[in-house]
Amino acid sequence: MTVSRRHFLVASLAALGAFARNVFGSQKNRDCTSASWFQSRAKRCRPVISGPLWWYDRYESKAWGISGWRDELDQQARLRFNLLWLCNAPSGLASDEDAEILVSLMDLCARRNVRVILDTGTSPSWYERLDLKSELQLCSFNVTRLAERFADHPAFFAWYIPHEIYVFEGIGASYIEKLYASLVEICKRAAEKPVTVSPFFILDKDKVFGDFKYVEPRDYQRYWKALIRASGFDIVMLQDSGEHFAYVTNEMRRPFFEAMYEACKSNGARFWGNVETAEYDCPSKEEFVRRYGRIHHSQAKGLSWRPVPIDRLKEKLELAAEYSEEIVTWGYREFCRPALGETALSWYEQYRAYVREATATRGF
Repeated sequence: MTVSRRHFLVASLAALGAFARNVFGSQKNRDCTSASWFQSRAKRCRPVISGPLWWYDRYESKAWGISGWRDELDQQARLRFNLLWLCNAPSGLASDEDAEILVSLMDLCARRNVRVILDTGTSPSWYERLDLKSELQLCSFNVTRLAERFADHPAFFAWYIPHEIYVFEGIGASYIEKLYASLVEICKRAAEKPVTVSPFFILDKDKVFGDFKYVEPRDYQRYWKALIRASGFDIVMLQDSGEHFAYVTNEMRRPFFEAMYEACKSNGARFWGNVETAEYDCPSKEEFVRRYGRIHHSQAKGLSWRPVPIDRLKEKLELAAEYSEEIVTWGYREFCRPALGETALSWYEQYRAYVREATATRGF
């Protein structure tokens, strides 16, 4: 997985013109409807992360073996993670040896009460080709293989459709509606588990990063209300970063959280927050333009990533907890694990201290 999960998609939108149910979750994570977690605003869930999106690298898993995964899950358990969101999971069935490792990982997760989300996979550049038949064939093949192994596995919690979008219009609108609805049906038929998706939103009204369509939150809500209804998603995990920048504020995010929350509520879908733990280290859009010009951030040479500072992360978690039943994250695997160096280790220990303090003072 590249550092930004969406820049490849956003960068291709211009070529298409206008591009741009009852789930049994852990009560510990979902028992959020009584007292306010913070004094400022009532919370629907506790402002902590349940677990990370993890790009599954079968070569890494071979090198680690199950002992390496045991160590990794130990580290995650210290952060109170109890969910592992595996993307690229179909690659774990590439050979009998690969499958043995993935099965062992699933068994380990079951013993530790770690819920696992498995993805359907995608084809390269699916967003440019828009070949519905071939995309469904590939994903259906992946789903069938995963279901043969894990349909009744105690760790298997949900499916994930990794075709991330913002808003599709024109020919893309019909394509994504058919794709989503078909994939939800394929997943449900293979294993009756919740089906999830993790969309994003764009904040670049003045088109610094490219000539991409911007939609107001009310239109974003209308679009996703219709798309969730048509597709039948059970859980929508909204990415919270906009364009991943350190200057993005909760005031910028809130209208889109409200929009997606209402879109989910009107369809009986669950709303989760995907609070990203990595961001581009740039203080303002104006400074970005001064340094790099008016180009897409994925093309800005020298633009660096960092783990989200803990005080800022707390703010992001508080916002997500106002709307979400649960919180997951992208960025932990890539930037926040202790093995990645001193910066990551420092972040890890600070977040761990935050969770310990919250545990001691808030009783969860």
